Amino acid sequence: MTLEQLLEAGQTALDAGRFHEASERFEEAWQLHRESFALVQVAANARRLAGDVLAERQLWQRAATTAPPGDAAGLYALGTGLLETGAPQEAQPCFERVVRMLPRDAAALGALASALRANGDPQRGWAMVQKAIGMTTAAPALLLTAAQIRHALGDLSGARQWLAKAERLRPDHALTSVQRAFTHLIAGACQAGWDAFEARGLPQGPEGVPAWHGEPLAGATIAVVMEQGLGDLFHFVRYVRRLEARGAARVIVECPPSALRLLQASGFDAVATGLLPRTDWYVPLLSLPHRLGSDTDVAGDVVPYLHAEMSDGAPAPHADRRVGLVTHGNPAFLSTVLRDLDASHAARLAEIPGIQWVWLQMGEPIPPALDHAEQPALGGDWLDTARLLQTLDAVVSVDTAVAHLAGAMQLPVFVLLPYAPDWRWGLRSDRTAWYPSARLVRQPGPRDWAGALDELQRAVGAMSPRAMP
Repeated sequence: MTLEQLLEAGQTALDAGRFHEASERFEEAWQLHRESFALVQVAANARRLAGDVLAERQLWQRAATTAPPGDAAGLYALGTGLLETGAPQEAQPCFERVVRMLPRDAAALGALASALRANGDPQRGWAMVQKAIGMTTAAPALLLTAAQIRHALGDLSGARQWLAKAERLRPDHALTSVQRAFTHLIAGACQAGWDAFEARGLPQGPEGVPAWHGEPLAGATIAVVMEQGLGDLFHFVRYVRRLEARGAARVIVECPPSALRLLQASGFDAVATGLLPRTDWYVPLLSLPHRLGSDTDVAGDVVPYLHAEMSDGAPAPHADRRVGLVTHGNPAFLSTVLRDLDASHAARLAEIPGIQWVWLQMGEPIPPALDHAEQPALGGDWLDTARLLQTLDAVVSVDTAVAHLAGAMQLPVFVLLPYAPDWRWGLRSDRTAWYPSARLVRQPGPRDWAGALDELQRAVGAMSPRAMP
């Protein structure tokens, strides 16, 4: 097709809601007209509407080779696209070039501050956002960036102060409210945090079914609608039992097909994504604590609540401690730079004596330093993964679904966390009320995996086979 035909086909698909098709046509048009950065933006927007973060990121990465070097607006758009799709390491140089061209541009300085925070350098980010705020009198986006950076530095009081300033200028702003939720929740599960978390984009239930907001459930059916990732599913499915305790006749949990057998084996009434029947009510998965009125009572939850019967009997005795390892999570996650380990970190783990590592990383080649590790044939079914976890002495994982699964099964798990972790892990303790069998191993400072791995080596090295961490 010609350029004009591709653009027309892309727009037709976009108007019809066929976003994947639209993005493909726009990308084909860009291949014919590589000097047009506007076509990249159109194609990326279609990828975003399709919900394909990884494909959008890859498109921005390819576009980086054609961005006009002297075009500040183009570089800003490129940096924004890279940052918003989880590629802050590539976004940062874009914003640095814009700042060199426009040193008094507050928006560019604020964007660079955000990239620095996302790259694990909140101290430099703080200096940059303070400079930006000094150039303008009313910029709620910059105030939100300041709050996010104070949060990343562990200054929750300061983060709340900056959030209050942002909210005065821009009330009822969703991203600001969600950041307030994170700042509340990282200090401990609380109703104020769950309330603010309702500002996120909420999934819809089956057509014509009303959302549940705490109404009586005696004799009613209610659907729990899947949202976000598998780690969130394994974390929040605990709350389903509370719906049952309120007298619901049936609670149906929506989940990805890969988790269906695991949830069913654990006693949940689960159906695959998109197959929810008509019910009396629906509730988004991550809204359960808010709608249930939960506060700080998670320590009273029954753990384990995920189970997997062994298919081949008890594991054979072994001399070394067999420890499962996960170094990476979902590549579409927006904080992979801060969360994941690299090959040099794997080499550190290989130095721990008396450990037989078991590679649990699906779809990732094993690092050369760990080529002696067991490599079980893992498919895409989480029940099989759960059965494998039960044969291990412990699991070592970054913040992934495997870590949540091990915790929900009350299996020994060491969770490796960045200095500014996800809200559910808190800021300081090496324990969490969510998962009594988990030990949290934290970076002692931003980007300091070396310090965290030193602590992990001491903890794992002292662990006896079948001992809890």
